[in-house]
Amino acid sequence: MITASLPHRTGLSFPLRHAYLTLPLSLLLFSLCGGCTSVDLPSMSAADLMAPNFQSMLLPESKRQTMKYQPAAGTTPALGETADGSLSMETYQRIRQAKAEGAVVLQVAGDEAPIRVLPLPEGPRSVFVSELLTQTGVMKRFGRVDATLYRPSPESISGIRMDVQFDGDGVVEPASDYALRPGDRLHVRKKASRNSIQGLVDMALKR
Repeated sequence: MITASLPHRTGLSFPLRHAYLTLPLSLLLFSLCGGCTSVDLPSMSAADLMAPNFQSMLLPESKRQTMKYQPAAGTTPALGETADGSLSMETYQRIRQAKAEGAVVLQVAGDEAPIRVLPLPEGPRSVFVSELLTQTGVMKRFGRVDATLYRPSPESISGIRMDVQFDGDGVVEPASDYALRPGDRLHVRKKASRNSIQGLVDMALKR
């Protein structure tokens, strides 16, 4: 039998085979008596993982972001949209309200009430863009304006852009005098005068 001796110790030896058997036996006893307690974790579904309160435990406050509603690629940001081109939450909610109530959204830049939900008449009678601009007093207050109609579409949250054309007298062209539908939103802003445009050009040339 092979024995191993410790240095500086005489008369003390132990079989190597016994040492090999002792270590696994110790590990076995530890696993049986050391309290390998199972932990029951609550089951979580995919919806639980997406819940805001669960995500708040994973992400610090600085990393959490509010939801943005992005328009389709290539569309131009307009009134009611944020600087990065995403649809504002208030505008999105007004559009949903208008669609549910059979109404339209009127947004006028520089107005005391910049966003309003206006009901459409019941029945087969249609209301056109020119009528809305006249009956709401927009044309009287601002004179000549620029207007754009956005129609709801599943392809774009901001809607399909439909430009409203005006003739030389500031009257809506018949070809773009669209009949309004529930959920439509009409963006209106005062048309920049020729003098204002020329002033901007002059300022740019002087730089």
